[in-house]
Amino acid sequence: MLVFSYGIPKSGSTLAFELAKAVARLGGHRQPLLPGSLLPGRHKVNFAQDLVTADLPRLAEAASGRILLVKTHACPGPEWVAAYRTLAAQGLVSAHVNHRDPRDICLSLLDAGRLARSRGERAFAEFVTLDDAVAGVRRYLGEQAVWAALPRVLPLDYAICAFRMAEAVEAIKADLGIACPNWLVRLWVQRFAFTYRNKAVPARHEAELTAEQAEWLARAFAAWLPRR
Repeated sequence: MLVFSYGIPKSGSTLAFELAKAVARLGGHRQPLLPGSLLPGRHKVNFAQDLVTADLPRLAEAASGRILLVKTHACPGPEWVAAYRTLAAQGLVSAHVNHRDPRDICLSLLDAGRLARSRGERAFAEFVTLDDAVAGVRRYLGEQAVWAALPRVLPLDYAICAFRMAEAVEAIKADLGIACPNWLVRLWVQRFAFTYRNKAVPARHEAELTAEQAEWLARAFAAWLPRR
């Protein structure tokens, strides 16, 4: 079965992906790199830069006989969604959708932007101000909604993956139908070097935003924040 691991950039999507990969590996499902004809680009992991409808059945076929994870930040179009739904009905594809407080994603995008500019890199360099981050995250949230509406989706949350990892691992194991020790999953994930780690701080917006910024972001993301 082909499992897409989706998350907004800087939402902790790498952690969610690596947790699922670790569960799959420990369950006996190797994670070989797929050929560039299926996943174009030079990547160290199976990463879908774009979602091509014609390639989806071929990806599902490549995963035949094992659980294979593919990470993506891309937004699926209507034709891809229709093809996914067909394959999902046959039990050939599923998805994990990672969530994080949008206010914390904004702060992580600004961190990534500062780092990118200091290194002369293009990715994330456009996130200079909080306004930039808010606009970007609002766009990303629209894309996330497309994924969340798909069938055979397991929702994951950064706060749980990062700070209550055993709970996240149990959910992933149940979704993939795999039994393995949680401590081995944690050990496996800790061996991976991430390209850029988010600050390992829960609800960082509570300490890093001014009162005025906090009020503004609470309004901007009211539809995505839990009601109190």
